[in-house]
Amino acid sequence: MTFEEILPYVEITSFLIGAIGLFVLAYQIGKWRQKAETDMEDVKRKLDALSTKIDKVPQEFGPIFIDLYKMWQKLKEDPEASKKRRPKDD
Repeated sequence: MTFEEILPYVEITSFLIGAIGLFVLAYQIGKWRQKAETDMEDVKRKLDALSTKIDKVPQEFGPIFIDLYKMWQKLKEDPEASKKRRPKDD
């Protein structure tokens, strides 16, 4: 066999290898884009959950902080004010 007789087979083989390579490349890019989209959805879902928790923080800790501050002020004035006083049984 001479080179001229083998040349069509080499061309077909190289064309098939190139086509398969392009198919694999397109498939991997599609998988990568799909993974990127699912990762973005996952991050968005986590940020939404976190933002609702952050929105609740001022509502929950505002009154608690004020109560703690008032109690701290009372303790500074009179340290015995925090103890319960039992009535003496006579």
